[in-house]
Amino acid sequence: MQKCAKGLIDLVLDATGHDLVFREFSRREPDLKNVTFETFCVEYVPSKLALGCAYWRDCCENHRIEGKEEQNIFFREVMSLFESPKSLENATRFSESLYASNADKDHPPMISVLVHLFHKLKLTATGKADSEIPEVSPGFYFMVEASEALRSVFEEQFDEFIYSNEDFRT
Repeated sequence: MQKCAKGLIDLVLDATGHDLVFREFSRREPDLKNVTFETFCVEYVPSKLALGCAYWRDCCENHRIEGKEEQNIFFREVMSLFESPKSLENATRFSESLYASNADKDHPPMISVLVHLFHKLKLTATGKADSEIPEVSPGFYFMVEASEALRSVFEEQFDEFIYSNEDFRT
């Protein structure tokens, strides 16, 4: 399971798509023009790690993996990324995002983490339509789509690990 967790952390940290996400997000969210790519990544990456923790828990639940040890491996591996004193700010951002994912039981973790990300980027997830009814911003919709894509790949890789490992076959 530890090997699986490390592989999924690599997936979450893979910076290949960060630029693409930032460019499309900027296109859909005009208020993001005042945010640099570096500032975006400083907030976005810890949010993705927090989402990874939620996705890991969901995957364990879907596969009826009930042991606390296995359920917490991803979290522990993420925390090991923050062992150096230089990583304190990143650890704090991750902890804030993780707290957001667990704090509001009325909303899925992804929504809570994305609302927190928008807050950190000084953006609003909703805007007022002409009818004065709150409307979700196109940028928020895009970030939900990007997070769902991450979830899909995350779950696929988790499933591949489980199904290829004889210890987990029933």
